Amino acid sequence: MKDARELLSSRTGAKTVNFESSGGGGKPALTSQDVAAALAYVPAGLGRELLEALWWPESGARRRDALRQAVIGLVAPEFTRQMHHLATVRTEFGIAKACMGWGGNQVTDTQRRELLRTEQALDEARAAAWPNNTMEQLGVLAGAVIAEMTSCGCCKTCQGTRVQAAPAGSGVVECEACGGMGLEQLSGRKRGAAIGADDAAYRRFWRPVYEWMLQRMRSAEHVAAEQFSRALNRAA
Repeated sequence: MKDARELLSSRTGAKTVNFESSGGGGKPALTSQDVAAALAYVPAGLGRELLEALWWPESGARRRDALRQAVIGLVAPEFTRQMHHLATVRTEFGIAKACMGWGGNQVTDTQRRELLRTEQALDEARAAAWPNNTMEQLGVLAGAVIAEMTSCGCCKTCQGTRVQAAPAGSGVVECEACGGMGLEQLSGRKRGAAIGADDAAYRRFWRPVYEWMLQRMRSAEHVAAEQFSRALNRAA
């Protein structure tokens, strides 16, 4: 059986796009009804919504609201966690600062160490936190991520194998060009342009959230494609 994603695309009349293979096997004699029935065995959620958006655009367009809610369901909890963590460490820093010389007493070494610890924690939380307007920009970010998933094929360095030969013939290592993803990686300039930011702004503010979304959305779609492939194998 050909790649399950391509089979979904061809059997539903959608245009095939270049994307990584999920494998396959079995007999090729499948009808459009078999393909649609197999898709029903893929659990609802982000992975299935992406599978349809990428490989069955007509259905994906009809399910745009479901995809939007799935993306929000992916990103919002992480954004909320970061904001809660940032608020917590900011409060701890404020408490440590208020305790310095409380009531005119002499500042102790313990108080100084606690102030330093909480200040460092606050700096780290600020550095790790996504931009405050992440949720407002989520539609633009998701559109750019999905466009990259649609257009990028196999990594030209490792040809999709995810590994490359190590120096001096000492085996294989993770492909540096694609970070072990097996897929072509867009430059920061191209990603920035896709979300309306220049390269410097992308790298400073948006790269962490973009790469976080891309990794998780690719993973979710990959799992859904494997589930779809298994269902097709059973139908065959």
